Amino acid sequence: MRSTRRHIATKLSVLGLLSIGIWACGEANDGGTSSTGGGGPDGATGGAGATVTVGTGDTGTGGAASSAAVSTSSSSSSNSSSSASTGEASSTAAGGETGATSGGSDPGECVKGQTKGNQVAVIGESFIAATHGITQQIEKQAKANGSLGANERYIDNSVSGTTLANDQIPSQYRKAAENGMIKYVLMDGGGNDCLLRGDGDAALAAAESLFETMEKDNVEKVLYFFYPDPIGNQYASLKTCLDALRPKMKALCDGLTAPKCYWLDLRPTWNGHNEYTQDGIHPTAAGSVATGDAVWEAMKTSCVAQ
Repeated sequence: MRSTRRHIATKLSVLGLLSIGIWACGEANDGGTSSTGGGGPDGATGGAGATVTVGTGDTGTGGAASSAAVSTSSSSSSNSSSSASTGEASSTAAGGETGATSGGSDPGECVKGQTKGNQVAVIGESFIAATHGITQQIEKQAKANGSLGANERYIDNSVSGTTLANDQIPSQYRKAAENGMIKYVLMDGGGNDCLLRGDGDAALAAAESLFETMEKDNVEKVLYFFYPDPIGNQYASLKTCLDALRPKMKALCDGLTAPKCYWLDLRPTWNGHNEYTQDGIHPTAAGSVATGDAVWEAMKTSCVAQ
């Protein structure tokens, strides 16, 4: 009789453990969401903030990871880092590559077709101005997506050979702002400061002053796209200067609230695509299209000139 009772008690105990195990498994299968904290050649560095990464969850079925900290990609094969402050977002592609700089507005608040061509200024040097193909590709995408009128153009004041220091690229902005309507700025800068002068710190100081001017002018958003790695041993000193400038310029951009600044690192877009340049620094037609598309994706994510 005692043996029978022990046998029954043992079976009940086992069943209890199984029930607990089943309950625990049920919890683990729920979708998981995790929050974690989350930058060329002729050009410059930008800035940004929060990164939104879409992927599988912590447990069970797919979840999403949302990060609000700044991350900087340091290797030449690093992924594009989109940063912005709280609420900003950048998409992360499969395989871990970060797509674009982003941020600011809640995508739900972004309304298409509200931007006029003369409200957008494009400034920079020959990375943009050599053919203006990057601007043309962005405009093409904007028109196809209903964000720019069929007969409208952005104000592209980029000029080859110019620097941020010595008031060259800043003067491009001021000229565009004469109509008092500039709300968005697309820019690079710092590449020639490094290439011609080897002085990234002068570019950084000039950019800080430029952003202060934009704040006074009530510019809403800036998208700063920073150069891919130059190709060729002749550009070793340029790469060294850009590598030092990149995190500093990105930090400046990340910290801005007026105007809000969004950072796009072009290295992930260009990595492995030597056909994007003929001389090691300036984009070919294919490079301009790829760069324009990357900038446009960042603009959509950040609700810039939509």
